Amino acid sequence: MITTYKYEDLFQDDPDNPGETLLTIPQEILDAKGWTEGTRIKISVGDQGSLILSDVDEKESNGKE
Repeated sequence: MITTYKYEDLFQDDPDNPGETLLTIPQEILDAKGWTEGTRIKISVGDQGSLILSDVDEKESNGKE
């Protein structure tokens, strides 16, 4: 799934931690991927600063390759 969002729709300054930024994953992506609170995901940076979100498989989540 490739979807485009505006920066300001995804990122906000963290009011509790000045200088830090919060990433909000849109509900439509959460629903499509079946992700809920506590789901471990991997975030990679792609071409031209795009973000790539993917599931963390069991090996990665246990620190094994």
